[in-house]
Amino acid sequence: MRLLLRCDGGPGIGVGHVVRSLALAEEAVARGHEVALLGRVEGAFLVDLAAAVGPGLRLLGPAPSDRPTDLAASAADYDVLHVDHYDLPDGLLDALLVDGPESPRPVLSTMADGTYGARPADLVVDPTVDAQWSAPPAPARWHLRGSRFVALRRSVTSLRETVVEETGALVPRVLVVMGGVDPTGAAPGVVEALAATGLPLDVTVVASEGTRAALDALAASWSVGSLTVTDPVADLPARMARADLVVSAAGTSVWELCAMRRPMAVLAVVDNQEPGYAALLRAGAAVGLGTATEPLGTAGMADRLSAALADPGLRRDVAAAAGRVVDGLGAWRLVASFEDVLDGATASAGPGEVTVRPATPADAEPLWHWRNDPTTREHSRSQEPVPLESHLAWLTASLARRDRHLLVGEVAGRPVGTIRWDEDSAGEWEVSITVAPDSRGRGVAKGLLAAGEDWLADALDGSAEPGAPKAGDSGRGPGLAAYLAAVHTGNTASQRLFQRSGYLPDLPADGDGFERFVKF
Repeated sequence: MRLLLRCDGGPGIGVGHVVRSLALAEEAVARGHEVALLGRVEGAFLVDLAAAVGPGLRLLGPAPSDRPTDLAASAADYDVLHVDHYDLPDGLLDALLVDGPESPRPVLSTMADGTYGARPADLVVDPTVDAQWSAPPAPARWHLRGSRFVALRRSVTSLRETVVEETGALVPRVLVVMGGVDPTGAAPGVVEALAATGLPLDVTVVASEGTRAALDALAASWSVGSLTVTDPVADLPARMARADLVVSAAGTSVWELCAMRRPMAVLAVVDNQEPGYAALLRAGAAVGLGTATEPLGTAGMADRLSAALADPGLRRDVAAAAGRVVDGLGAWRLVASFEDVLDGATASAGPGEVTVRPATPADAEPLWHWRNDPTTREHSRSQEPVPLESHLAWLTASLARRDRHLLVGEVAGRPVGTIRWDEDSAGEWEVSITVAPDSRGRGVAKGLLAAGEDWLADALDGSAEPGAPKAGDSGRGPGLAAYLAAVHTGNTASQRLFQRSGYLPDLPADGDGFERFVKF
């Protein structure tokens, strides 16, 4: 795969777009792909991060222009164009399609933060926490939404299992980082709030060019504990791992902190950080220090910082919640998705002639025979035949469960298979699909899956009867966030089914050889 990344970063711009693009570059290079980055990579911090990716990443320099036609021309020799940029004009997908929808062209992926940076594409990625519950921010063949798609560098994810819950220091260690360039000059105000707590603290604050003088002045007058002012450094994740509390702007750094399971206090210093800030607070993954539109002021921030610094239990709870928000596999998911799309993955189709209905006790015998079919058992987690008595008990229990939906698929009234949905986590439902032995080879699996998806979406929408047209911009009910599928690596038929039905990689294979796919 030849991957072109388009992003800009540096003093006066910010570093977040480049940092997460470099995470994709790192993952793609490690998987043997060719990667180039088109855009501004300025400032020692970003230059060092780019160099750390190694010779597999080519830096092409600033883009010659922002015109969509020029970017399309620059991407002509690449398989995938991934754009992480708020300010490019509309029309990029149209520019790539200028020779017609069937002509060879790069796959277009675009990174969005809510509506910021969203544009029509083949893949639209919105890694905002809880984005899977929202309507897609732009048209796309695939929508990859939610914090599972936060792309992080390996220097961050490698620390997930090694950081300590508490440093044990008698004087709490606090790290203050307001983004790569601190565009609003927030760091001095945070340091003043820490001073106002009156607590002895060991504070390290990352300075930008615009805040250095003010921070140096604060350090000179610091009277309790210590205050160290430092420039942006490449080993920032390691410093985060050593802190008892990290105070951060609610930008890309907070996702690194989540993946590392670090206790944090955050503030939204610009408007586009407010959705992420609100989501972190809803998840209990951060202590809130206010937003640009609703600032707390020095006293308000000091009160909340004092409470967090005085309560190790609160910090542990915040860190644990943060770890549940981001699992560190976002870069893997995105690069694996690029690979699958290039390998022939397609968006989902309709159910065709297949309809589905809820299973009943009268379906017990055919379901039992389908379950015990040797081909079915070969690719199941449990491969032993199930006695009829055990199957009947399982069916009775399954039909009574609220977190399971068992369906029978039919074509012209004849049963052709079964599909089961189990709720894996809030709003995420894992599918199990079995085609009846006498219906295999007739192309019913894809229709059965599509019909099952439609039924589930309608069943979880309290305003619709299963099978009725779906309402809402997201095309699904309020109780459904994502479809999941666990497939054994040796089950190539099922892999093709889900790949051709809009599913993309979600988790690598586990110890039993089952990998997971996701669809939004």
